[in-house]
Amino acid sequence: MIGAASVEFTHLDTGTPEAAWREAGIEHLPTLALEDALGPETLLIVGAAHPDDECLGAAGLILRALAAGAAVRVLLCTWGEASHPASPSVQPPALAELRRAEFHEALRRLRTSPSAGSEATGGQTGSIESVELGLGDGQLSQSTDLIADAAAKMVRDSPAQRVVIAAPYRRDGHTDHDTVGAALARAAAESGALLLEFPIWFWHWAHPARDSEWRHWMRLPLAAAETKAKAAALDAHVSQLYALSNEIGDETVLGASQVEHFSRSFEVFRVTASATRDAGSASHTFDGVHADADDPWDLRSSWYERRKLALMVGMLPDETYRRALEIGCSIGESTAALAVRCDHLLAVDASATALGLAAARLADLTGVDLAKATLPHEWDRLGLGPGQLDLVIVSETGYYLAEDELCELLANSRRALSPTGVLVLCHWRGPIDGWPLDGDRVHALAARLGMRSLASYSEDETLIDIYENGMPPSGGSCFAAAAASGAQQSASAAG
Repeated sequence: MIGAASVEFTHLDTGTPEAAWREAGIEHLPTLALEDALGPETLLIVGAAHPDDECLGAAGLILRALAAGAAVRVLLCTWGEASHPASPSVQPPALAELRRAEFHEALRRLRTSPSAGSEATGGQTGSIESVELGLGDGQLSQSTDLIADAAAKMVRDSPAQRVVIAAPYRRDGHTDHDTVGAALARAAAESGALLLEFPIWFWHWAHPARDSEWRHWMRLPLAAAETKAKAAALDAHVSQLYALSNEIGDETVLGASQVEHFSRSFEVFRVTASATRDAGSASHTFDGVHADADDPWDLRSSWYERRKLALMVGMLPDETYRRALEIGCSIGESTAALAVRCDHLLAVDASATALGLAAARLADLTGVDLAKATLPHEWDRLGLGPGQLDLVIVSETGYYLAEDELCELLANSRRALSPTGVLVLCHWRGPIDGWPLDGDRVHALAARLGMRSLASYSEDETLIDIYENGMPPSGGSCFAAAAASGAQQSASAAG
């Protein structure tokens, strides 16, 4: 059994067929153009939790980087010794050596592939090397700092003018993949690198309608020669593509249905532009912000902030609400104002430091609970079932998420609301440096949900929108409607 967060699956499951992804339109994702990101002055770091991750998710990207003359460094975190935990024929130390050998053969095939040559570099290819950490397979969850530090050292030691980091998708569903993805996402944010996250097990357990974040991702087209070279490199991982023996416990890890996802004429990446953060950065970032000042946005002293809060609370259509959720409570000023109108209010923030300040502010109030959670990724920790809420407030929070994260947060919020429940959005309209969205974009995405508008307020600096849930959502509408414009935004950032 493999699993992370609320996802559990096994490679023996039938999984989602590739035909379902193609029918849903994965071949029509917007094109990721990397011509300006790759070149002789580029360092490409590819994170791999296990041998074969680099081929499954990013072999085409590696070939493209080599052809452009870039320096490619593959950060291999484990040797994959736990791929067959019940094997009666191969013990973990021997399997580790076997998989290491397969990994180096795969890199050799990528390095020597004709697709790695380039007219632009006079026929000279870039370089490809590996850094191997040798950590325990299946035990990476406690090694996020170590992996992030290893990637940061690779950046510091390189003379490259540009850095691109590719890593497993942070919500791939395999704990090791998620850990490597989170660690390299941190390294990318700290170094200002372009981040490309590649899904692997996501294609197996996810469903294109239910798990629709993929609609915001981008497609790197591969030439026929690159597709062939990728297949040849993947073929080096024999222990994963074929059964070790006929015995129970030696079954194939990557069956034909899984491999079909990686036989496409393109690779798919979640793109985070250089010097841009998302929800994964929120906890660390806002802990620092609140440690430096006990009221970093002057919520208590600013007339603008006090007036905006009064407007938002005054626009609530009902006098009282039974159960409410506030997303992004900061130091608790808005929580205190909302608590007067709510029998029970759950206030959530990603920052433990902010919640400590909020607890002091709200000490004399009853009916208020505080919770630390990075949303939408830790939504399940809130324990909110369908239809349990009467009010959800998303205030000055939406632009700290990427588009796929915001759409997931809104979809989760709507599912948690009763049919007559109310969703409130309130945001500043100014520029948000270092984050992917702004207030106008947040409210435009929320409008695509199709909820009934109850009230709207707009001025030069402020947007407030209030919606009634109405009928249960069909799912995915925010993602689908936002895909085209979000892709255009990502393409520009990637360049």
